[in-house]
Amino acid sequence: MKRLIILSILSSVLLMCFTGCGNETGTGSESSAEATTSESAEIETAASTEDNTESVTTEAATEQPTEAATDATDYNEAYSEIIEGFRSVITDGMGDETEILGDPSVLYDISGREAEYNLGYAIEDLSGDGIPELAIATINEKRDGIGYGDLVYAVYTCHDDTVSLAFEGSYRSSYHYKGDGTFFYRGSGGAMYSIFGSFTLQPDGKSLKCNDYYFTYEKDETFTEIGFYHNTTGVSDKEQSEELNITEDEFWGKCTGLETKPVEIALTPFVEEYAAKAPSQLFVEYNADTSFNEDSCDFYSVEQSEYATRIVFSTDGVLHDFKLLSLCMTDVDEEGNPEYSIDDIYSYGTLEAYRPLIVELVFYGDTPSYGVSYTDETGETRRLAVSMSGYDGSLELFEF
Repeated sequence: MKRLIILSILSSVLLMCFTGCGNETGTGSESSAEATTSESAEIETAASTEDNTESVTTEAATEQPTEAATDATDYNEAYSEIIEGFRSVITDGMGDETEILGDPSVLYDISGREAEYNLGYAIEDLSGDGIPELAIATINEKRDGIGYGDLVYAVYTCHDDTVSLAFEGSYRSSYHYKGDGTFFYRGSGGAMYSIFGSFTLQPDGKSLKCNDYYFTYEKDETFTEIGFYHNTTGVSDKEQSEELNITEDEFWGKCTGLETKPVEIALTPFVEEYAAKAPSQLFVEYNADTSFNEDSCDFYSVEQSEYATRIVFSTDGVLHDFKLLSLCMTDVDEEGNPEYSIDDIYSYGTLEAYRPLIVELVFYGDTPSYGVSYTDETGETRRLAVSMSGYDGSLELFEF
């Protein structure tokens, strides 16, 4: 009996041992299978990585995005109010309630003049900080519905959802884009004061840094001799500048060196359909610089003397009630715009493309003393002053 009990106990112990060994063996097999699968996966991944290095690199770049990629700002929306403001001024003119951030001076030039100032805009990273700026620029050419130009009138930037004006220009204080955030600058303060230079957008896109700034200025109070100056501060101050011991030709040679081929910016036209409806334009140039002659033009003499010069008014369409005006500047308003007393000199009638008008007159300085008025096809009457550029003496027209 005792022997049976002992055998029974031994059988139970052995059975438990075998059962335990079976569990351990099962667990070990599963772990081994998992390890084998993991090793196979690692080998397979390594092989895949070796064959597709470029693809993996791209994915890695995506996993670690730049500041621009992580910025959730909608820049189209951020700049939309400024874009719509410019569009409104171009199509409807300036109003008492017109408000555009920074109030750039170009607004007063483009009012109702989209044909002459064919403007567009671009949202593009010019400074290279990963944050796109808003550039307002002149369209020189259109291709496939896209405008292209390099003359920039204003640049805005946006940081922390706040938009600010980085810089602005105007027709007589112009910035031409050169690429890599750099601009060629050319300005004029009158017949004696010419300026040119190079500026670059700061990395944050909020302002310009001056690289080179050249200007002319009278040497003393006699105004008999013009000096040539250079600095990197960007101001026409002789005290902060180096006087250059060079000839006038050498001075303008430096301008040619800086004024290399511009880089066009792709622009969205503010008003695509407006150009097709644009009124006729007026042009003015020296008679000596044109192919016009007295046989193909009408002629009027304001003053004949040894200082007289002949200029030509022409148009690409039809301008009604064309008049030559005498101007005398009487004041300057709060925005710096000149105010004139005006007298009619000569009423020509209708100026048409096929028949320009030659006018003989005398310019007594860079302050405009002549102007014109006319009515275009839309019925709008416009008045423009005739001015001489302080940069190269060419003729310019400014609305007043």
